[in-house]
Parts: sequence; C-alpha cells; structure tokens
Amino acid sequence: MISRRSFLRTLSAAAASSACPAALRGESGTRAHPWASAGSGSRPNIILVLCDDLGWGDLGTFWQAQRKAPHKLLTPNLDRAAAEGVKLTQHLTVSPICIAARASLMTGKNQGHCNVRDSRFDHAIDPHMTLATVLKAGGYATWHLGKWGIGGGYQAHTPRTAMPGQAGFDYAYGYPAHLHGHSYYHCFIPGTTDIDRADKLSPILESYSEAAYAAAGSPEGFLRDQEPGAKTAQFRRPVPNKEVRFVYDTDLFTAKAKQLIGAHQKTAPAQPFFLQLCYTTVHGSGHAGVCDPAITHKAVFHVPGTPYPALSDEDPEWGGGATLSGASKATAQTANTWIHPDARAFPTPSLRRYATSVRRLDDAMGDLLHFLKLRGLDQNTLLVFTSDNGPSGEYLTPGGLKWVEEAFDSNGPFKGMKRWSYEGGLREPTFARWPGILPAGKTSNLPSNFTCWMPTFADAAGLPPPAHADGVSLLPELTGTGRQLPCRLYTEYIDSGTPEHFGLEQSVRHGSWVLLRNSGKNQNTPELYNLDDDPGQTRNLAAQRPDLVRQLLPLLVTCRIPTGKVPDACGAPTAVDAGGKARRALDETPFPALDDALPTPQAAAWLYQGTWPWVPDFRTLMPVHEVPETRLAAILPKLPKQHIGLLRHGCLTLEEPAVITFEAHGGGGCQLWVHEAHILEYEAGDCADAPRRFTLALEKGRHPWRAALTAPLVALRALTPDGRDLFAPAGQP
Repeated sequence: MISRRSFLRTLSAAAASSACPAALRGESGTRAHPWASAGSGSRPNIILVLCDDLGWGDLGTFWQAQRKAPHKLLTPNLDRAAAEGVKLTQHLTVSPICIAARASLMTGKNQGHCNVRDSRFDHAIDPHMTLATVLKAGGYATWHLGKWGIGGGYQAHTPRTAMPGQAGFDYAYGYPAHLHGHSYYHCFIPGTTDIDRADKLSPILESYSEAAYAAAGSPEGFLRDQEPGAKTAQFRRPVPNKEVRFVYDTDLFTAKAKQLIGAHQKTAPAQPFFLQLCYTTVHGSGHAGVCDPAITHKAVFHVPGTPYPALSDEDPEWGGGATLSGASKATAQTANTWIHPDARAFPTPSLRRYATSVRRLDDAMGDLLHFLKLRGLDQNTLLVFTSDNGPSGEYLTPGGLKWVEEAFDSNGPFKGMKRWSYEGGLREPTFARWPGILPAGKTSNLPSNFTCWMPTFADAAGLPPPAHADGVSLLPELTGTGRQLPCRLYTEYIDSGTPEHFGLEQSVRHGSWVLLRNSGKNQNTPELYNLDDDPGQTRNLAAQRPDLVRQLLPLLVTCRIPTGKVPDACGAPTAVDAGGKARRALDETPFPALDDALPTPQAAAWLYQGTWPWVPDFRTLMPVHEVPETRLAAILPKLPKQHIGLLRHGCLTLEEPAVITFEAHGGGGCQLWVHEAHILEYEAGDCADAPRRFTLALEKGRHPWRAALTAPLVALRALTPDGRDLFAPAGQP
C-alpha cells in the first residue's frame, strides 16, 4: 500500500515531467496504437464521405446483391471498397433528417445534447469543438467539400457564426445553404444570384478560415465575412462558372477533392489531412428556384450530362476521371439527360434516374480510391463512408414509402425511411477502409452511431478521445485490438411532414433491443423490438417484456437534457422545433431514479497524469492511482495545479424529490453527467471567472453521476434547495 506522502510525491514528479501530451508520447495516459509498429509510421489521412439520403439497401454489398428483382442498383466500386475494409452493419445516424444528423456528426453530440436539433435548417452548430477543430489540434490540414447547411443564415435568418471556416476547417468548397442541395447544377449570375439567399440560384462558394486565408497570402477576390456573434471571420467568393457550370456536382466535388489532395501532397507531404466530402447524392433535386436556369431539360431528380470519364494510370495529375478542367462538363442542352447504360432498360424515368445517380456516386468513389493508390496515399488513409439518414422518395414517383420499398428496396429489410425513427430511417450503409491496419473483409455488428466518429478520428490521430463526445472510439472494434467501450444509442426528432404524423420521436438501444416512442402515431405507447430476431421491427414485444420496458423507458428522459437548457450545459444557443405538448412534457419530466433492480454505483475516483488539448475520455486512458473516497477531501488540496486529471463517479440518493443545482467553478475543464445526461461540458478556462450552473429536477431515489476534470481542478457542487452540497466528500458539509 503506497503511503499518502509517497503518493503525492509520485504525482508531483510525474506532473513535472509532463511537458507534452501523454497521448502523443505513448506514456501511461493512453493505449498503444495498433499501427505504431505496422509500417505506416505516421498519423493517417482521414476522409469522411457523407452521402445524402442513400439507403442501407442501396449498396450491393449490404442488400442489393441478394435481391430477387428484375432491376437492381449496381455499386461495384463501393462493394469492392467495403470488402477491403470493415463493414459496420449496425451503424446508425442520430436522427432521420439531414440537418440534425449533420449537426450531431460534426459536434459529436447526440440529439439529446446537440444545440441544433430536428429540422432546423441552416441554424448554426456550436463551433467550439467539431471534427475539424479536434483534428486541427493534431496538426491536420482540414477541408470541407459539398453540403454544409449548419452554419447560420439562409433559411434560419440568423447570423452566420458556424460556417466551415469558423468551425475548424481551413478551406471549404461547396454550398453553405441547405436548400441549395436540392440541385446538382450550380452557377453564379452577377446581378441575379444572391450568395446570402437560400431561395436564389445556387452558386458554389469557396472559403477560407481567417488563419488559412492569411497563410495563403490573402488571395484576391475574397470578401471578409464576420457577422454578429461569430468569434472568427471567413473569407469567401463565388467560384467562376467556367469551373462549375453544367458539371454534375458529384463529379465536381470529386475533382476538387483530387485537386486538394494532389496540391497538398506537393506542398506539405508530411502533414496529414482531414477531408469531409459531403455529396448531394442521392437527395432528390427539384427546386427550380435554385437550379441553373439555362439547363434545357427541367426533369426533377437530376442526372449527369455525360458518361463518367475513364480512369487512367498514365495521368499522374488526375488519374483520369473527374477533373476541374472540364472532362465531365456538359452543356445547357445535354445536362440532366444522361442515363447509365445499365439502367436504360428500367421501366420508369424515376427508376432510371435514381439508378444513374447511385451509379454516379459509385463511379466517383472508384475515381477517388484510384487516385489515392496512384498517388501512393492508399495505405495511409482512413476512409469512412456513410449516409446522413434513411432513403427518401422526394421528387420520385410513386412517392413516400411505396417508392422506397417497391423501387429498389432502398431500406433493405428494415421498416421505414427518412423521417422515421425505425431502423429504415436510422441505419446507414457504412464501412471503414484503412489498408494494412483494418482487416479486409471484416463485418462488425457492433451497434454504433455518428457520435463515435469524433473520438475514433481523434484516436486514429494519436489524440485522446474527447469526453465532449457522446460516442466512443471504434478503433478497438475496427482493428480487433484493445478494449471496446459500449456506446449508448439515443435518437430524438420532431416529425416534420410524414403522412404518419409521428410527432416527437425517440428511441434508445440496449444490446439487441430497441425501445421507441412516438407521441403522435402511437400516443406515447412504448414499442419494444429485438433486432437480432426481428430486424424488420414487425413484432412489438412491449407487452411480453414489461421488465425491459420498465428498465429502458427512463432512458428516454435521462439520455438527454431539456432543450431550453442547452446554453446552461455548453454555452451555445439552442435551435429546436417546438414539438408541442410532447416536447414540453418531456423537457419538464423530472429524472426518474435508478431502477431498484440495478446495483448502486460506488463512489470512486482515479487520478491521471498528462497534458491534454481537452478534457479526455479518461475511460480510454491508464490512471496513475485510484484515490479512496475517504481520502479525497484531504488529497485534493495538495495535488499539483497542472498536468493531472481526475475521473470521479458516484451516486446521489434523495429522500424526497428535489431540484438540484449543479455548479462548476475553477480554471480547469469540466465534463459532468447525471445518469446519461451531459449537463455541464466546459474546457479549461470556461469556468474560471464565474461558476457554471445547471438545475435539474430529480425524483426520489438513486441518481448516478460521473465527472471528468482537468487541472487546475474545478470545484464541483450539487446544491439542494436548502444549500447542502451532495458532492461534498465524506465527512465534509
């Protein structure tokens, strides 16, 4: 047993030697990475491909190949890429609608915690910690291509405070307005196009962060844009028509990706890059007001105007395929007319157009992967492919679920589609590919969701996974090395227009079980399904398993925070749909106590040594010491003021219902959970000048909590209405 004096001496010595992040030194603060001795020798480049409305069933490797139908979608390049990596067959979005899904993906927060929820198109995410800011901290170049829609302005009519250049990206090329994703053909007409309007013609905008603009030499033609509330500026300009007009944007964004990668390889070959590539494909296109008016063929659901350019090993600059020099440029007469030969015999225009769009995406991915191999980047690039939500029948006939299930089975064996919080609206066609590091041909059935990519990418970059994120790193599962933490899968959404009138939709996953509740269609009556036995969710087992319903139902309250309290939790303004009585009732529901059948979490604390760029998820790191709860009060004041972290957990027991005020004050970072609700999330310095407070109504009984803190440790209090501090260590008032 180590003595108290020796214990404190050890901590002080360890802290004094901690001059750089433990996660980058491979010390006791992190686990060893599986690629450290695998010959890669460096952090990987990371490419995240996010499609729009692509269904789980749209890819051959997930579903199409097993269909018995006269017309099938063919995706040979995507099937091959998935076979070269790990297929995640139970990977979910966090909401069955694009904006909420993108907001959660970018911030790492589920829809119970994210500041942008539901169908709040163009409202600004909290930009202080995003996929891009995390990887910037690891020295990555960061680029965003394609659809954004989560930066402010446009349909939201709010200040632009979270454009890509204000949310961690060095460079962006695409369209910031959500509505501009309703066209695949973009243009800028001086005197007609308003780059600040969502309902006008859709231009492609090129933008830099403030720092990247200066580093690029302040190129001409860019205007500074910093609206009220924005902490930094962006510099933006419309891209000239000679580059973008009459080019199908799947081709355009692929070509731009290749250009960025090629240029970066020449100018900064030692610096890893993070590319977020957000295709329009296969979202319906049919909004006449934003499409290029010169295009002769006005048919909705846009298709290309030319065949995809052939790939070539003899072209060192582009590798053949899509280029920015016009290889796939159509004309006003040919744009939106070309149907892939494999789809020309399909019986309806909608079938032909949808199949062509999916195949174009497949060609683009084949082009990008070919380019990476040609440039020698294939072995050191982690590529993740996924989609934002379930499939949709927008602008196609017959519409709705009938299109999805009768056309190509785009939702696979699952129930529902976009805007449905059943598996068909939530489960995404997802795979991860990293040759030599991730085993080829592996299939993972681990339940996971979008909030896992922030910690996964941080982990891959040699950084500690942030405690900020609701997800967990998937690297142990993907590589087959290390201990995989579980992830709670929670979804929430206000139905914005389905004929089913679901109202407030919620779901929570527990192993193979999923509990869901809709305030409209089933009047808040819980539905319980075993997805292993019944992936199509045809048998509601709530009546047969009341024990499971009783166990899981409280999670629909305790996995989230009330929508109006988001600013208290993280400091960011909240943007949600009203939701009527159901959302208000949910927000006002006191947290139920821990079920009597579950054990009481024991009070415990662990100390960590290191310097971290944010409060890390200490569960993934190696502690220096466990601290007995009985000694915590005596030890805390004597700890070093820097280079340490603390993970605490315990349980509050209330004899009567009460409203508790949770408070943090001090110079360090603080992440605090009650049950699974993330009620305080602040990094170092945010609580230094004034306390941060969050009030929460708790029912009588036991309420588990945990806190992750970095030095200088904040003072945590849980104050009852009569002023008692429930966090005070044993023996203290």
